[in-house]
Amino acid sequence: MTDTNPDLDWYTGLSRADKVSPRCPYANVHKCPRYYESLSLLGDSGMTTQIPPEKIQELDTLWKGSHVVPVIAEHETSIWSSGESVWGFKNFCPEVSFDVFGLFADNLYRYAHKIDAKSGEAYPPDHWRRVWASVSPLHYLKCPFYSQLLTSQSSQTTAEASGQDQKEILEIKPEFWGIRLDVKALFRWMMKGFHYKKTK
Repeated sequence: MTDTNPDLDWYTGLSRADKVSPRCPYANVHKCPRYYESLSLLGDSGMTTQIPPEKIQELDTLWKGSHVVPVIAEHETSIWSSGESVWGFKNFCPEVSFDVFGLFADNLYRYAHKIDAKSGEAYPPDHWRRVWASVSPLHYLKCPFYSQLLTSQSSQTTAEASGQDQKEILEIKPEFWGIRLDVKALFRWMMKGFHYKKTK
């Protein structure tokens, strides 16, 4: 079990070392289903403000059938509770966990009993063990959703750029024959195809 304190300094330090954005660029309900699920569950449990019903309907439609949404229960975002007591948060977005609990972690579990909680009193006041029995630090670069979303965005950008190049090659313009052939655009498109085959 780690004693790493996954606070803001820890998180941004890892980002700085890898020369990436300090915080996850997909930390938005419209960009990542895990971020949305984490925020939605916290609202349902009464720990944060609930997302408006009309917005939930919009977001459910957005992510329904998405290739990045988990298909088995073990991978789903969930909150563990007993009666009115909430004691566990599983597969959470670390960005949401930090905003609510001050820790960048995907799994957080509170002490099951008051006797166990006393062991946390031996740690400094700002250490997570004062409140939590177990915490799994997670940087967004190691989040399984990040890799999938990054790959998906790259593929979409490549497809859009390819489509744009092809549109530029032939354009209907009010010229002599009504059609203009852009030789430069054609050459760029051919070179991309050649490069793809060469490196394949």
